[in-house]
Amino acid sequence: MRNNLLLALGTGLLSAVLLMIAASGPLMGTLLAYLTPLPLLILGLSGKNYFAGVAGALAALLLFGLTTPMVAVIYFFLVVLPVTLFCDSATQMQRHASYHGAKADLSSASVGRLCALISVTPVLLLTILFLYFWFQQNENTQAVLSKTADSIMVTYQNALIEKNIAISPEVGKQLVLIKNTLVNTAPALIGIFWMTLFLINAMIARHVLKRFTQTSPVAFKLSQIKLPHWVIITFISSGLIAAVSDGELGLYSINLAAIIAFPILLSGLGVIHLATEKTGYKKTILFSVYTIILISRWAALMLVFIGMIDHFIKIKAKIESRAAKL
Repeated sequence: MRNNLLLALGTGLLSAVLLMIAASGPLMGTLLAYLTPLPLLILGLSGKNYFAGVAGALAALLLFGLTTPMVAVIYFFLVVLPVTLFCDSATQMQRHASYHGAKADLSSASVGRLCALISVTPVLLLTILFLYFWFQQNENTQAVLSKTADSIMVTYQNALIEKNIAISPEVGKQLVLIKNTLVNTAPALIGIFWMTLFLINAMIARHVLKRFTQTSPVAFKLSQIKLPHWVIITFISSGLIAAVSDGELGLYSINLAAIIAFPILLSGLGVIHLATEKTGYKKTILFSVYTIILISRWAALMLVFIGMIDHFIKIKAKIESRAAKL
């Protein structure tokens, strides 16, 4: 017990120090903020999920005393709470799988629930944001996002002018497109960025545990994803509401659909992973797919579509069945 508490104290201290260094250091130092959840995830996925929560609470208290209350609150809701819930769910699912003789591998439904769980935090924060401005009398979410986008565009245009770069009509159209994207989907883009970082940290934590310890971390495979029905229902319903509504309701619905689309995209990637398993060119194909996703939103939308189709006609199960017969 004492050793676990000391380990929790050290883990929380490391997580808080990473965030404080990132906040006060140079640009390269800010990259450390992306690794803030990593110490907690390593501790939580090692089986000490409760002590990961203790470590996060200690780190939040440390940040409360050394920085500002707002930093501590943000850290608690964006790092401590999601990590604790994720590690607790992963540990319980792993124990359930081990009890049924599945060792460290989770069932497809369990992996799907973990993917869905990652999207809960940005969905809740998005809802809180819109409810806050809904109770405000003077301004709404769309107005605030528009003002923020205008400020960013003005800063960018001034930077171009200082470098004597002419703003051509084509560049002007691109700036308008960027502004509209920020106004319509900025909360979702931030949420997707957060979910991506969370997944990367979880994969790094699993690799560290597998490489340097004797524990059996959760085997999280995209090809095993089977999403809960509520994810698909929420995505379809919010997309339909966004298509027929405008104003705050339409803005909320389109951002909700974009956030919920993230686990569906992961399921679509799982289909690609499974389909390339026996090709002999898996790494090359996957590298190409991930590169295209980064530069093309249409590729991302295609993977979301594949994930949707897989949910209804079980593409991954059919691929596995054919592979088993060969």
